[in-house]
Amino acid sequence: MFFFVLHVGIAYACMMLPGFYLFLVDRYLRFLQSRQRVRLVSARVLPCETFELNFSKTPGLKYNPTSILFLNVPSISKMQWHPFTITSNSNLEPEKLSVMIKTEGSWSRKLHQMLSSSNPIDRLQVSVEGPYGPASTHFLRHDTLVMVSGGSGITPFISVIRELIYASTIVKCKTPQIILICSFKKSSDLTMLDLLLPIDGSANELSNLKIQIEAYVTREKQQPTTEQNSKELVQALWFKPNPTDSPISSILGPNSWLWLAVVISSSFIIFLILIGIIGTYYIYPIDHNTNKKQNAQEANQIQNLEVSTPTGSPLPSSFYNADRELESLPYQSLVQSTNVHYGERPDLKRMLFDLKGSSVGVMVCGPKTMRHEVATICSSGLADNLHFESISFSCINGRKQRLALLKKPMVVKGPLGIVSSIELGFFTMFIALLVWSLSIYIHNSFATITPISSAADGKQVWEAKLKSTAFRLGLVGNICLVFLFFPVARGSSLLPLFGLTSEASIKYHIWLGHLVMAFFTAHGICYIVLWIATNNITQMIKWAKTGTSNVAGEIALLAGLAMWATTIPRIRQKFFELFFYTHYLYIVFMFFFVLHVGISYACMMLPGFYLFLVDRYLRFLQSRKCVRLVSARVLPCETIELNFSKTPGLKYNPTSILFVNVPSISKMQWHPFTITSNSNLEPENISVMIKSEGSWSKKLNQMLSSSNPIDRLQVSVEGPYGPASTHFLRHDTLVMVSGGSGITPFISVIRELIYASTTVKCKTPQIILICSFKSSSDLTMLDLLLPIDGSPNELSNMKIQIEAYVTREKQQPTTEQNSKELVRALWFKPNPTDSPISSILGPNSWLWLAVVISSSFIIFLILIRIIGRYYIYPIDHNTDRVFSSSLKSFLHMLVMCVCIAATASLAVIWNKKQNAQEANQIQNVEVSTLTGSPLPSLFYNANRELESLPYQSLVQSTNVHYSERPDLKRMLFDLKGSSVGVMVCGPKNMRHEVATICSSGLADNLHFESISFSW
Repeated sequence: MFFFVLHVGIAYACMMLPGFYLFLVDRYLRFLQSRQRVRLVSARVLPCETFELNFSKTPGLKYNPTSILFLNVPSISKMQWHPFTITSNSNLEPEKLSVMIKTEGSWSRKLHQMLSSSNPIDRLQVSVEGPYGPASTHFLRHDTLVMVSGGSGITPFISVIRELIYASTIVKCKTPQIILICSFKKSSDLTMLDLLLPIDGSANELSNLKIQIEAYVTREKQQPTTEQNSKELVQALWFKPNPTDSPISSILGPNSWLWLAVVISSSFIIFLILIGIIGTYYIYPIDHNTNKKQNAQEANQIQNLEVSTPTGSPLPSSFYNADRELESLPYQSLVQSTNVHYGERPDLKRMLFDLKGSSVGVMVCGPKTMRHEVATICSSGLADNLHFESISFSCINGRKQRLALLKKPMVVKGPLGIVSSIELGFFTMFIALLVWSLSIYIHNSFATITPISSAADGKQVWEAKLKSTAFRLGLVGNICLVFLFFPVARGSSLLPLFGLTSEASIKYHIWLGHLVMAFFTAHGICYIVLWIATNNITQMIKWAKTGTSNVAGEIALLAGLAMWATTIPRIRQKFFELFFYTHYLYIVFMFFFVLHVGISYACMMLPGFYLFLVDRYLRFLQSRKCVRLVSARVLPCETIELNFSKTPGLKYNPTSILFVNVPSISKMQWHPFTITSNSNLEPENISVMIKSEGSWSKKLNQMLSSSNPIDRLQVSVEGPYGPASTHFLRHDTLVMVSGGSGITPFISVIRELIYASTTVKCKTPQIILICSFKSSSDLTMLDLLLPIDGSPNELSNMKIQIEAYVTREKQQPTTEQNSKELVRALWFKPNPTDSPISSILGPNSWLWLAVVISSSFIIFLILIRIIGRYYIYPIDHNTDRVFSSSLKSFLHMLVMCVCIAATASLAVIWNKKQNAQEANQIQNVEVSTLTGSPLPSLFYNANRELESLPYQSLVQSTNVHYSERPDLKRMLFDLKGSSVGVMVCGPKNMRHEVATICSSGLADNLHFESISFSW
């Protein structure tokens, strides 16, 4: 809007002023309300991962049923605001306001974990905006009110029922008969019905209300047993009051509409008076403090009572435990009017057509298909008494479902690899942009080329057209170059915004690299052909003082061609070192590219390259120090696990990677490996698994598995790098398909779920691990599922099933073969010069990264301005014909690098002290264990007595199949959960097979994700 007004001018922009002015007033009032912390009184945590928050409010705050409230919890995220439906009633509960939250996203899941943990918090800092809702209700005009809900869609109907309770008990007016038809997936979801009454409600509140509840549990065929019911109870939490918190109140007081009119009219009058003087100030209401005093007076009337009840107290559920005696239930009238149906769905057509009242209000809130079904019934014309109203808060969920469909594989086999619908769509649009740009450029330039104009320049028409085409090819190649460096900035702050990681976005870098080199090669060939055809070959050695330098362009093109040649898949995979070292020619490529086109034109690709330079220098600083290697596990399948020390403040997510360098093997080689540890489960350790496949890893394996193992190994690292968030907990079932060492990323996922189930005590999905190995010795990789110091209790709360397939052996190896090969544990001596792995910019890395980028760029602009004004201008006087273009470009690049190096170094030095303090907390413990000690394998020696195995629960859940491959199609199609996450990491054929199954459309519940480190 700001630049739109600057573009069209204020006179023309006034046509859209009324709507935007009202929005600005509303937005600022909401901003003022969101600045204050509100008083959270209590919470009810249900066993179905749903909870109700009860806030204090001023009696003067009124709202209608189905209103919503926006919530912000700074301890989870200071920026995220989420809307939730209000379940309370402002008349029935004049001093309380409640919302119900279903655990579906990462934000609500974190909040649920905080409330349902074994050590619940006694205070939670919350800010709100609202409430917002309808101006009036029309429930009382109907004879019968039917409310149809699915899952958490029951939320708005809770406020409607409480409104009717108030009307029947307090106002004593006639209320319609209520029929609540609610569908749930599981019987534990029935506990949502406990929220129909307030937390301090009484049975008398339903005595005058005619209510009938038809509850359907669709995925369970029978009522759960008493033992199952007793394990899961509704938990009530009471929070300690804080003097700084205030009850929720209307920001403009009880007469909000009057004050809003005063604010709008007075501010607009003042705006008109001062329009010639002040254009950018916001004018505060004159008597705004009056409303603050009135709200404060109402708040003082609400006493801060220290509740004697324990912080967390279990409450029985009225519906989930249906075998209890009705006399013992506080809401027996509500229970008596409830019928629970298991293993079936409601016959909505029959139920609605059977209603004979003259005016039947039908409200529906739930999944899209349910809303459409009820709308179709009411609009069929077969029942004139049905009055339909849909309540939908699923715009976000619907967007997520559509996004999940777009993320399904669209193309499985082809030059692009596994590509989702959204990736294919963006790729197609990008290609269309390039084709359109090239065609427009060429069309417009050819329109000006005529025999007359060509003759005036001393050229033929075809020469002018070829030169124009060559130049336009270079322009289109620059468009691709703009985006080339964004995907390879591993610590970039932009990739997480799009849910990408540096590894997952490598394929975008590959696509863009091919396009860049294709256009630049065509650009160079066209010019060379033109020079040869016109006997002007001397242009190839021309380095003009001003303007374009041909020699610099040719050097850049040669460097690019060398990099491009080594990206051929066969060369890249068989000669990775050649590919890796050749890619350092990007320095030559970019340096001479800038000299070729000049700094002014090169600025169009500056954002991506600038972020890459900042990231690359920070990685260089991190790689200069040696890290502390604590221990290693050497497996008989030529696989090793390295365990490093790390600072507790370093956090990372599962499937992250770490770049490792061992100077004793090669000072130049850096190799990426997947992290197998979990930063929450192992706060002071970080582990990677390395499979011996190349020369570098084979040498490392020989050093650790020799008969005289070393007692110290010098190692440097870069990272970790990984996704900004994870989404494993959102699924009912999580299937992980791996081939060989592809099991590595799933080890970190399983450890994350171990932490969630044991420490956070939250519900975790059922885990099905389908892993294929060539030989039985590879089964020892399963020993890494638990940390080296893991305990058997870590798996007690998890549902895990492991299907292991040994494809090249027909039977289980004998005991003699097993005894020859054992897992070896190596412990290394600590060295004072080694330091634990830590974030190079400390715990607040994102904040420091923003400071480095912004400050270095500001300093760069200042220094460039000084150089231009006092050094370049006196020589050139802005003619661009005297001062050397190459020297000018070189000065810009030099200043840029100096600014980045200076600011990044200062930030690292500033955070070095805090990292050193955390490192001192980690003690150097001299391990009394032998340097190399053999450990039994849980899976390779399957004949051992289970009682002698420390992790027998994990072994019992493992099935080993010999001389066969997994039937992935049958196994995946047999999964019946509503949301099944399917992750695959392994050979190309395996990834393509799983992608084909998930994208076939025969199973809508499969959500595919491929993890590939074979680029």
